Amino acid sequence: MKNLKSLLTLTLSLLLAVSIVGCASGKASATAKVEKKAKEKAYDPRGVWDYTVQTPDTDSYGIMRITGDNGLYAAVMETDQFGTLNVTGFTVVGNAFSGSIDVMGTTASIEGTFDGESMAGYVNMGADSFPVQATRKSK
Repeated sequence: MKNLKSLLTLTLSLLLAVSIVGCASGKASATAKVEKKAKEKAYDPRGVWDYTVQTPDTDSYGIMRITGDNGLYAAVMETDQFGTLNVTGFTVVGNAFSGSIDVMGTTASIEGTFDGESMAGYVNMGADSFPVQATRKSK
């Protein structure tokens, strides 16, 4: 009887250990799948974008060049009115972007989202906010 009880305890312990290991490896596998999927879905904004900023007086046109890799990107705006503007602090998280530009001594923020081959957002300057739309011209 004592041997039977010991055998039963050992069997239950082994089943519990196998269950715990199985659950742990299942969670690790699920986590790896989620991470892989997130990497696959990471948006790549690199390329040359034709943009328009809508202002009350007149629209402003230009090209935004986005370079970089592995989530670290840099952007430069070639404008029709202010020359070339570096986008400082340019970040892309998911499909959202943000950064800032210096327009004639005044800092303006730029933010928005990418959607495939288009982008939409705003240039915020003081209390004013101007819509910006862009289309990727090339990668």
